[in-house]
This record gives sequence, C-alpha cells and structure tokens, in this order.
Amino acid sequence: MGTTTIYRINETDRTIDIAQSVQNDDESIHGAVLNTRTYTFDEVMNQHKMFREHTEPFDTFRDRLHSALRIGRSIEVSTDDMIARFVAEYGENIFFRGFVSAVIDLYDTERYQLLKPNDVVLAKLNRNKIQTSISERINAFFDTQLSLLSSEAYFNYKMTMEHFSLSSGRTVIAVDDYTFNVFRESDNCLLTVLAEIGQLVHKNKWTVCECGFCHKRFLGKEGEVCCHAAECIEAQKQQKEKIIEESTQEYSAIKKDYDSFVRRYKGYLDVVEIDRFHPDDYDEFMQAKQERMEKMTALKKKLIRNGLPSAELYELGRQYKAEIKALAEGILDKYGFDVTAVAKIKKPRKK
Repeated sequence: MGTTTIYRINETDRTIDIAQSVQNDDESIHGAVLNTRTYTFDEVMNQHKMFREHTEPFDTFRDRLHSALRIGRSIEVSTDDMIARFVAEYGENIFFRGFVSAVIDLYDTERYQLLKPNDVVLAKLNRNKIQTSISERINAFFDTQLSLLSSEAYFNYKMTMEHFSLSSGRTVIAVDDYTFNVFRESDNCLLTVLAEIGQLVHKNKWTVCECGFCHKRFLGKEGEVCCHAAECIEAQKQQKEKIIEESTQEYSAIKKDYDSFVRRYKGYLDVVEIDRFHPDDYDEFMQAKQERMEKMTALKKKLIRNGLPSAELYELGRQYKAEIKALAEGILDKYGFDVTAVAKIKKPRKK
C-alpha cells in the first residue's frame, strides 16, 4: 500500500528514466532516484503495444479481487504469479506491472473501510452494501484505466483521443554532492508518462515505422527506414555508400539526358525567334524550364545524399520531358509553326 512511480524524460536522447512502484516515503523515493531504469521511446512504444494486445489476465485478476473482498479477514492478493507468467511469455512490461500495482493500491485502500471502519456496528450491518460499492469502484477503475491505457493515439500523431483524465503529481528533487536529479511523479498506470511521450509524438509528427535492417518497430518520421540502433545506422550508412557508388553515374546520365532534351526544345523556339516576336510566351517557357531544371538538380542531390535508387529521378525526368515538350509545341502551334519542320532547320539563330 502507498506506492508511487517517478520518471524523467530526456527529449534529446529520446529516453525516459523510470523508477516504478516504490514505497511512497522520502527515503524510498530518494533511493529509487539513484536506481532508475532507462528506456528508449522505442522500447516504451513496443512494451505498450504488447500490453494492449495481451490484457487477457486481467479478467481473472478482477475476479480474484472481488472474491478476496468477500472474505471476512484481511487477505493479500498476490500478483507475483501473474507478473511472472506475463514476463515469461511476453517479456518485462512496465505497463502490465504498473496497472497491476495501481489496482492493488486501490484494492488495499478501499478494503481498509471493511477492516478498520469508522463505525464498526454500521460496517457490520452494511457489509454487503460496502462490498458491492467497492466492487463497483474497482470495476470502474478497470474499465476507465484500461480504456485510456489501450489507446493507440499516444504513438500516432494522426490520431486523437476521445477521453479526458486529470492527473496531478509531485516534482521530486534529489540532490547530493555529485548529482542534481529532477523527476516527476506519475500515476502507477503510467498514463502520465504516455501522455508526455504522446505530446512529443504529436509535436514532432512521429509515427510507427519498421526498420529495414533489424525489422523492429520504431518512432520516426513517415518514410524513415532506419531505427536509432547504432548497428542499423551503420548498416544504412554502408548501404548508402554502396548505392551512391553504383548509382551516381546513372543519376548523372538521367540528368544529362533531361538537360539535352530541354535544350533541344529551347532550340526550336530560338530558331523561329519566339523570344524576339513573342517574348511573353518565351519567358513562360524559360521560367518553366528553369523551375524544372532546379527541381531535377535538387532531387539528384537528395538521392545521392541519401543513397537512394534512381527510379524517382527517372520518373520525374519523364514527367518533365512531357510537360516541356507540350509547352514548346503549344507555343509553336500557336504561331503556325510545325515542330517537325522546325526541327529540320540546320542552323539555329546564335544568341
């Protein structure tokens, strides 16, 4: 009875230090500060997914609590076996442990009314009514807390929650000769922790991605293909270097072909002196040409910098070729020139 959970988020490192379900007294909390466990945001996200997908043990847990309430003497509901089975099957899980701890705290607090009532006679006469009332509060806690805990919105910036919850907590400051630690108190279910991480997810527009190297889930921007593990970052770096080495010539060939194509159609306009007699149309072509040239160059640099295949550059070049061709032919047709005839003129006017 009387446990608490403290935590500290490091946004830069994308980690969180947690001391879970410690005794709610100064000495215990101060000791916990010195022995917190550090989790990455990705680890928290994956533990949360595991928790959401495996809440089956809670039905049995709820029944055990209700049965214990009907026993006349004080009885402790052990959760060690529940937690041990969950860990054995799915691994350590801060949300499972936290929820179980929170429910036990509630059970102990509520049961105190039966064990040491203010009015012994009234408690004996109304025991069944009190038990029913406590059971209802336990059921309500289960339903509301599990609903909040099981939301996917914390790790998906595109989702919002339809629930509302108030949570207050202390600021825990632990200072000694060597360190200055500032932690916050969370509810034992870790909803406070989820809310703060969710706030960062929504602010940074992170989403759940799958690493193309280790195939684990991680929080990143849409389209990211590498998690934050050092070995995966190194593997991606090597892959990029290999792709760059193999593909730089291909990038350059595609860009060179596109530039040549644009020069050819500019030459068709030059040979019939569109710039001289119809400067507005010529300026429109030149502006379109320049904009597309810059975008092709920028994409080439991006692909090289990120070590990506050339398919995107090829597709953009194909699209821009069609647009430049249509624009140039439209101008020529507007003033009665046939592009096939213009193309046969051998000596375009020199600029």
